Amino acid sequence: MGIVCTSFLWGYLSDSRGRRTVMLPAMVGSVFFSLASSFATTVWMLAGLRMLTGCLVSASSATVYAYLGEMHINSRRASAIAWGSVFISFSFIILPGLAWLIIPGEWSYSIGTVNIVPWRVFMWSWCVPGLIAAVFLAFLPESPRYILSAKGPQEALPVLAKMYKWNHGCSEHNYPLQKCRQNCGVPEEYNPLVTRVTAQQSLDPSQVERIANITHFQHRVDFAESLKNFEQLFKPPLLRCVFISHVSMFAVYMLSSGLYVWVPDILNDILQNTSNESTTICEIIADKINSTSTLNVATCKVNVNVAVFPISMGMGVIFAITFLAIGVFINKVGKKTLYWGIMVVCGMATIGSVFVRDNASATALLILALCSGCAASILASIAVDVFPTCLRAMAMCTMYMVGRAGAAFGSYILGALLDSHCQMSIVSFGVSSFVSAALMVYWPKPEKVRTEIEGRGLTY
Repeated sequence: MGIVCTSFLWGYLSDSRGRRTVMLPAMVGSVFFSLASSFATTVWMLAGLRMLTGCLVSASSATVYAYLGEMHINSRRASAIAWGSVFISFSFIILPGLAWLIIPGEWSYSIGTVNIVPWRVFMWSWCVPGLIAAVFLAFLPESPRYILSAKGPQEALPVLAKMYKWNHGCSEHNYPLQKCRQNCGVPEEYNPLVTRVTAQQSLDPSQVERIANITHFQHRVDFAESLKNFEQLFKPPLLRCVFISHVSMFAVYMLSSGLYVWVPDILNDILQNTSNESTTICEIIADKINSTSTLNVATCKVNVNVAVFPISMGMGVIFAITFLAIGVFINKVGKKTLYWGIMVVCGMATIGSVFVRDNASATALLILALCSGCAASILASIAVDVFPTCLRAMAMCTMYMVGRAGAAFGSYILGALLDSHCQMSIVSFGVSSFVSAALMVYWPKPEKVRTEIEGRGLTY
């Protein structure tokens, strides 16, 4: 709820104040509230602090894709986003491992009125990646494309020089760029971001005049101007991009995150199934319901098979391999083709998982279905290309806001229907992935969109 409620706000602030400027303090704040939530003594206190944590996590969860994309040229942007998303899979490896070590513990000790138990310590471990990310981000510059759009060409020059220094291991004074110009309404391939002028170059009078007559275009960052720009998202040609990307992200998160919430519970049921007969996962769930319906709730104890933890870690390894493969093949196969293929395969795996009568096969198909989450990075790289700089963070934030809503919707629907309508609920998730794949057929050509938007005075 915190992420969904604040995504639009963070998108606006990221487009008007800067990507790094917004992400860094929000990361630090999210760590603070996450630590505070581990000391909660009531359910409502825990819920409130977790919501505040989500509000601050929202600032970087989508803005980071705009930031990362703006640090790379077109030919490398999609791969960079895919490889950056590999770190998402690390959480699927590390968190189950930590849970395996910490959660089963039965120790406790007191600090004042707070009883320190394993789940609180487990929550402390969640804060470490945020702290590490904040430290790294503190040494990174603001997005040069954002600076170019918001403050003008010459303001972006020192950032580009610093990036050149890091990339080449030399002094900033060796950077061969002396002047930087704004992209003024023509396609990027005909209007590069920079004009290179080295000491060794001899310029004819026409080149000197062209450089001297550079137009510095700066976007106003007041709220009224931002709202005016925001209207462009609901007008052609961006309207089609917004509709397809947001609906697709809803489907991706509904299948991957919505299903993921319940996969450990489903795997636990599979692992505890002692029947020698071939059964489907829905039959296993139904048998569990029938066997526990007569138990006294007061004496009922939920048993967790520890084998769930290594399986979850194995899922993380599979996700990491998938993300790496996407980074390698995304430019060779094509972003749209790769996205379409992943969603179709994952949709088929989702539907197949409820009909196979072998537990190992059902488990493998469920894990394959969850790989649909890897398609989110491909969708992000597709969307980054069509939204102008002054709208990019807001578009990405709202897209991920809709995606998070899809995750919440999916987990709720599956939780409500898994026991009573198991096959129908899981099959509907697979169908949603087919719809997402079909929509991608209608995605417009980025070059055409960029040309039309640049004609309206917005830059990339």
